Amino acid sequence: MNAVKALHPLLELPEDVLTQILPHKDLSVLEFLSFKLPAIMVTTKHMSVEAFFSEDQPTFRDAQLIQDFPIPSTQTLDMLCKSSSKAVENGALPPKCAHLVGNATKTRLLLWVLTYWCEVTMLCHKHLEPWIRAEQNMERRTQLWKNKEGEEAQRLITKIYNALTCISWSGKLSGFATAEPVVELASYATDEWLSDVHENQMLDLLWR
Repeated sequence: MNAVKALHPLLELPEDVLTQILPHKDLSVLEFLSFKLPAIMVTTKHMSVEAFFSEDQPTFRDAQLIQDFPIPSTQTLDMLCKSSSKAVENGALPPKCAHLVGNATKTRLLLWVLTYWCEVTMLCHKHLEPWIRAEQNMERRTQLWKNKEGEEAQRLITKIYNALTCISWSGKLSGFATAEPVVELASYATDEWLSDVHENQMLDLLWR
């Protein structure tokens, strides 16, 4: 992502559209979960990297509507990022939506969309997906505890949701010996926790 931006100025995300198409670092976890990001395709039909680049001018410039275009699969996007600098130097201008179908394949986007796609892919894998799993697990437990555990369990879930309206999705956790990313908290709301990170955090709390 950052490496892609450094390769060529045309690949840098414009400052005036950043707040429109990427979540601000100060958004709460719940606001982050509701922020609109493009879907990432699971698979992309086999095609050459060259099929994505064009020497014609962009046909689509609306930054916000770019959020509606699915992103190529992670494997395809990785190949595009590695080839982007050379393609630009050879005169390629906008990337085409070759991963889509029908007339959509002819759509030519702005070059910085490649960087945007890389940024979104990173955000989804490292931050969004863990919180989605946490939210889904809490919803599941809400249904399971609705009749068995009563009001106390419901109050616990409500407290967690209230906390997620106050916690920023980005940054580091403070108050522990090791400053871990905030997203580490998501594991506590799932069945996946008790890694070394979580054990160290609980030990820090016990020492107080």
